[in-house]
Amino acid sequence: MLSLLYSRQTALVFASGMLLSLAFPKADLGLIAWVAFVPLVWVVWAGSLRQAFFYGWLGGMGFYLCSVYWVVHTIGLYSNIHPVVAVIPLFLMCSILAAYTGAFALGVRWCKGNWRWLLIFGPLLWVSLEWLRSFFFIGFPWVSLGYSQHRSLNLIQIAELTSVYGISALVIFGNLVVFTLAYKRGPGRGRLLVGTVALILCVMAWGSWRRAQLASLPHDQRLRVGVVQGNIEQDEKWRPAFQAETIARYARMTRQAAAQDTGLIVWPETAVPFFFQSDHTYRGRILGLAREMKTPLLFGSPAFERGPRRVTLFNRAYLLSAEAEVVDRYDKIILTPFGEFIPFQDSFLFFLDKLVEGIGDFAPGTTPTVFPLPPHAFGVLICYESIFPDLARRFVEGGATFLVNITNDAWFGRTAAPYQHLMMGALRAVENRVPLVRAANTGISAVVDVTGAVQTRTQLNETTFFVEDLSWPRVTSFYTRYGDIFAHLCALSCLGMLGYRSVRYYQRHVRKGGPHAGRVEGKTD
Repeated sequence: MLSLLYSRQTALVFASGMLLSLAFPKADLGLIAWVAFVPLVWVVWAGSLRQAFFYGWLGGMGFYLCSVYWVVHTIGLYSNIHPVVAVIPLFLMCSILAAYTGAFALGVRWCKGNWRWLLIFGPLLWVSLEWLRSFFFIGFPWVSLGYSQHRSLNLIQIAELTSVYGISALVIFGNLVVFTLAYKRGPGRGRLLVGTVALILCVMAWGSWRRAQLASLPHDQRLRVGVVQGNIEQDEKWRPAFQAETIARYARMTRQAAAQDTGLIVWPETAVPFFFQSDHTYRGRILGLAREMKTPLLFGSPAFERGPRRVTLFNRAYLLSAEAEVVDRYDKIILTPFGEFIPFQDSFLFFLDKLVEGIGDFAPGTTPTVFPLPPHAFGVLICYESIFPDLARRFVEGGATFLVNITNDAWFGRTAAPYQHLMMGALRAVENRVPLVRAANTGISAVVDVTGAVQTRTQLNETTFFVEDLSWPRVTSFYTRYGDIFAHLCALSCLGMLGYRSVRYYQRHVRKGGPHAGRVEGKTD
């Protein structure tokens, strides 16, 4: 193992992961994603099965350490531990995430000797692992590979059919094709290159056609929405002495937005830094503001429920009507690791306190509330819920005609995380063909149309508001109807291919008399 750690191959696969991180914000060099895996695959292809997982894991560590480094900033700045100690949860989280890359590398090496299997099994396996990462263990689908192409609007339109996973499959296929063309000798290389280019061009041509088609449809859904970005520093947000200033700041900009005949005004996650349900002083001020504006108001606030033995906290969104009545509420379903709960707190990370102010851990909600806003309806994704495709789909499937993402990205400071967060949320609009309205405490607030194009956006750490006219066609996407069927088919296909190869291995090595009776690797065409 020590020889693996100190080798040129080790440096190459770690650099491969670091290179991939440049495909995402802030660098945002999406073209790099199409070749970033080539060094890793090259090393894995030349090594053994035992080495493959290690090299893949190391490449994943290079990628995740460079992509989610902001975890150290967040934990070190807002928890009770020293920033140096905050490196521990970063390494733990990256180690878990990198295991998925290790599994992919193992699958690549398993295909050695059969180029067709590599080009088919590789993308299927990658999608299966990304889908698994979205819910298994800690459930953290941050910076999935397909998001690297968010700026290529024509390419990302296939998310309407496959979610972000289809884009990931295409990018990983491109990497494997580049590797095959560089490594393989013999006939067929020209046909492979032409076929790959034709595939990508067809996907982009379809995306261009689909965007034009959506633009030509009647945009009978219309709404003028106001978004308020209060820009409240995290270390001031929960100070009782600053609550009056917080409400005054939001009220001032909200009045300006309401004066422009808005149909909905949106405040960010926990914009109300107190318990709206029980704080009669400030609750009255907000109700009075809504009554004065005569405009529906959506905002975030912590909430609680008293049980016989403990108080349970929720991260909640409220909708007030134009008559200042609470229309409905939504409790965040998918909680943020280290923010609202501590993974492994009973074992490794017992020394960490959660970052969010409050009593005890937060509890997840259970119901994806669809808020009525006649003639529309909308679903609310709180904070990093916007990176979960299936949750957003559940809102739209339940009747939401547009999505709202309220978040507090002040935790991230000026790192790449706010840019990454917006990039991932934008794909939810493409998948479900509904606009996305995003209100962030310190930015980036934005409006994204049904093609994934960002119509309006603010800057980080800017105290501002904007009013945007939304118009969109009434369409139901394939993904909204059928969900992650593409990812499920990829996973089933992987299992089928693994089963087939296992049977073949048994037939060649067990039934025919031992390890020299047949070839493990298959054809070398």
